[in-house]
Amino acid sequence: MNFQVAIYGMGRFGRALAGALPAGSLARTGGRRDGVAAWKDLYRRGPEAFLKDLPGGTLVVLSVPDDALETVANEFATLPGAGSLFFVHTSGVRGPEVLEPIADAGAQTGVLHLLQSFPPDGGAGLIRGCYGVVEGGPELRACLSELAAGLGVITIELTDAQRVPYHAAAVLASNALVAMLDAGREMLESAGLPAEQAGKMLLPLARGTLHNVEKLGLHEALTGPVVRGDVGTIRRHLGVLAGDARRTYVAMMLAVADTAERSGRTPPNKLNEIRALLREQP
Repeated sequence: MNFQVAIYGMGRFGRALAGALPAGSLARTGGRRDGVAAWKDLYRRGPEAFLKDLPGGTLVVLSVPDDALETVANEFATLPGAGSLFFVHTSGVRGPEVLEPIADAGAQTGVLHLLQSFPPDGGAGLIRGCYGVVEGGPELRACLSELAAGLGVITIELTDAQRVPYHAAAVLASNALVAMLDAGREMLESAGLPAEQAGKMLLPLARGTLHNVEKLGLHEALTGPVVRGDVGTIRRHLGVLAGDARRTYVAMMLAVADTAERSGRTPPNKLNEIRALLREQP
């Protein structure tokens, strides 16, 4: 790459990006919270120290929480040299307009969001092959496209109307998956299975399901009592579940019924019976 990258905010995404950048292309890291040891030398610098002496044309990645973007944008906009830099934020739900104060200072602004979930450390290896949103003016977009190509990211473009549904879908595919596994773990523990097993035994099943989705597609990968029309099995599940566990199960099985209907694999009369059963009061 013929430009440098500076990352402000060394959370999970910031660390993953820093670890994945080509050698010599990371100009600086910064932020306000404590970071891991590898980044402590620059991590606690505020915007003014972070921006000082950065060469023009540097790509500044603002990897901060969504709710902090307005504050951070206003802070950077007032600093000398900001107008000669490129700025992007990493929010999946906000557009370039949140960086308007920096744009008013003369900088090109945009978005770099990767559709991936990163661990606290060692996330660089998860970037290649994931999808990502890049947005900005022509010159900035060229930089982001070059960066994405080097990282192995498949880029997509979003309209303003697509941005929030895109992020909501990402939340379902990632955060909701974790919540479902946690709900399953609680069910197993409540049934008396050892805690050390309950937290692990669903993971191979989840991995196998994702493998099948990748190989077969969503509709053919769907298995279980709903798509088979096994009303009796679902009735037995409901007979032992109560409280939060029952509410979670009912909500998710109604969603599974919708997927089963779209797959065309379940007789309509069975789906009607399943939905009626799920909607009954406990």
